[in-house]
Order: sequence, then structure tokens, then C-alpha cells
Amino acid sequence: MKNYTIRKIITPAIFPIKNSTATAWSERLSSVFKAQLLIYGAIRANNNIDMALYGKKNNDLIKSAMAQLKQLGSHLPGAYSIKYLLDSGKHWRNLVKQMRYEHTDLLVVEMPAKGIATPGRLAALMYSSPCPALFVREDMPPVIPKKILVPVRIKEGLDQKIPAVIAWAQRYGSVVHLSAFISNTNSVKEQISLYSLIEKMANNLRQAGVAVETESVNGFHFGTTIVHRAKQVGADIIAIGVEPANYISRLFTKMIGPYFLEKSSIPVLAIPLIKPANMLPSPALSVRTSDFAPSHT
Repeated sequence: MKNYTIRKIITPAIFPIKNSTATAWSERLSSVFKAQLLIYGAIRANNNIDMALYGKKNNDLIKSAMAQLKQLGSHLPGAYSIKYLLDSGKHWRNLVKQMRYEHTDLLVVEMPAKGIATPGRLAALMYSSPCPALFVREDMPPVIPKKILVPVRIKEGLDQKIPAVIAWAQRYGSVVHLSAFISNTNSVKEQISLYSLIEKMANNLRQAGVAVETESVNGFHFGTTIVHRAKQVGADIIAIGVEPANYISRLFTKMIGPYFLEKSSIPVLAIPLIKPANMLPSPALSVRTSDFAPSHT
């Protein structure tokens, strides 16, 4: 089991700069984990060939944007340390590239108001992030997560969620609630496999000194059942697993990750699940930029 810790946290800032729930969470997490906070801003500079005309405008734009980022940082005194990143171009891929370059351990970003459809850019970030991503809403101020709900389905790679969950639980003293979802269509063999998986995950957590609760829940729809259980057990965060690049399926069907962003009343921690090389999708598959909603940042 690969170790995981949080040393670098990145959060995108939206111009005009203002404090947000995402920056509040980032500040708190930076303090708790003693992690560097990277405040990321993206601008659209003019690349017109006539630099005599546009050069000064771009310089002024860059200076103004950096000043705004630093102004935001000055209002986050609890952060362990702060670094400012300014990028040209607001495409979500640019943020992912910065995350890979900086080797970030956690992305903190705001999700839409409850019930609002997840923007394509946000879904793409969820399924492309090289590190766990915490999604929070305006009405979700930073709290001590006393209980972390981890839904478990019959799927390969779910145990990869454990290192990130352990890091959170150890730092906050959280109880981890493993909720095994049994679909009405699961066979007895599949149910046995699920019980084996949840016991394996529970043992790994206990060996790390984390308090664990386990249960099995029956339902027709995974997302609906888990969101309902989160309320019933008093969870403070839901930790789900997502398969990188799986946003391709957005072209054909509704993904479960965005469902949690739209319906959950508590923050959602999305943890990448890496498939074995022989299970990765064909490189021939591609996605057009137009397949996603335009950025509003």
C-alpha cells in the first residue's frame, strides 16, 4: 500500500479575486497538514503579433493579476506557507499540467450549488486530477471531519483510496465509515467478494490505528443510496474513487462522480484509482474541447 501525505495543496482562484469556501478550506488544511498552499490564477493574455501595442497591456495585466493573488494570500494568515502560480490560458488542462509539474497532493475547488448540473470543466478536473481533489460548496465552511464515509462497490482498485483516507483520519482523529453498497442485481458471488474487499480495507485502516465502522447497504442507485447514508450516519466528508480519463464516458452516459457533486450536502473527496496498464482505454480514444461546457473563470 503506497503511502500518502499532503505536502502541497493547490486551489484555483477566480478573477476578480475574493475569499471563498475553497480558499478557507485550503488555508485550514495547509495549517493542519503543515503543507504549502499554491494559489493558482489563470489569465487570458493577448498574443497579438503587434507587441508594441499589446506588450504593455499584457505586462500590466500580469502585474495586476499577481497583485490580486498576493492580496488574497495576505488574507490567509493560517496557511503554513504560500506560493503563487500565474498561468496564461484558462483551459482546465493548464491547471492539470501545473499540478503535475508541482507534484501537488491535494486539489481544493468549489462545486456548484446543490442540484445544479456539474459544469464540464469541473467533471474533467475530477477525472483528470493526478491527486485527490476536495470539492466544497459555499455553504460548507471548514470543519473537523469526525467521520469520513467511504462507499465501497465491487470494483478493482478501490483499496487505492485507503492511503488518502488514512492521512485524513490520522491527522484529524476521524472515524472511517465503510459502507458496502449491494445492488439489487448483485449475485451471491459478488456479495461475497464485496465482503472480502471491505474486510481487507478495514484491516488496513485498523493497522494504521484508525477507528473503523463497517456496514452493508442495499439499493438500486449507488449515488442516491450513499448520499442518503451519509446523512443518516452523520458523515462530514464522502471519499469516492474515480478512474482517471473516465470522463470520456460523459459522451454516452451519466457519470456517478458528478452526481455526488450535485447531490451531496457535505464535501466530496475524489481519489484517483489507477487501472493496471492492460486495462487502460485505447489511446485512439480522444475528446474534443467542445465536448465540455466552456469555462466561466
